[in-house]
Amino acid sequence: MARRFVLTDDAAHDLAQDALMIALHRGFDDWSAPARRSWLHGVLRRRAAFLARTEGRRRRREQATDANDSRPAAWGWSPSFLASLPPSLRTVATLASADLCAAEICWLLQLEPGALRTRLSALRRAVRAEAEVPTLPAPERQMALGQRRAPVLAGLKRLPGQALATHDPDGHSIIFRVVAHKTMLGGNT
Repeated sequence: MARRFVLTDDAAHDLAQDALMIALHRGFDDWSAPARRSWLHGVLRRRAAFLARTEGRRRRREQATDANDSRPAAWGWSPSFLASLPPSLRTVATLASADLCAAEICWLLQLEPGALRTRLSALRRAVRAEAEVPTLPAPERQMALGQRRAPVLAGLKRLPGQALATHDPDGHSIIFRVVAHKTMLGGNT
């Protein structure tokens, strides 16, 4: 019965084992009733569909990862360009290339929005003057970034106080918070 729902004998064996484990977990021990056979058929069909959907999702994730890995990075500063910038612009350029938004850069560098705009204008002038400067992020990356940023921003909303958040290349959230604690001398740090 399980072989009808899957492609290989090994997969049919695994599917049958899963169905039997479900039956044992439910306490079924009498298999002579006709209702048990139809119940088992339904469990096999639904479990096979679930496994097929899971496998399809895994394959799509792997293909998307392979496509992202094979495509050259659309954003990044050449080391010579970064070295030519003053330290304040180098910091802003590095944070911007790490996909931090303006509010996060302002918070991290303790800048007013006007001061950040001034630095961004100076960075744009430096980019226009440089011959070897990378292009802006591709639209595909912008969409993926939005999907990655949603859980990061949701995590920030749950945390009281000031925090900075980003994500690793796999999309896992990384959140930094400023926490004051008392030292042994009784002062706050």
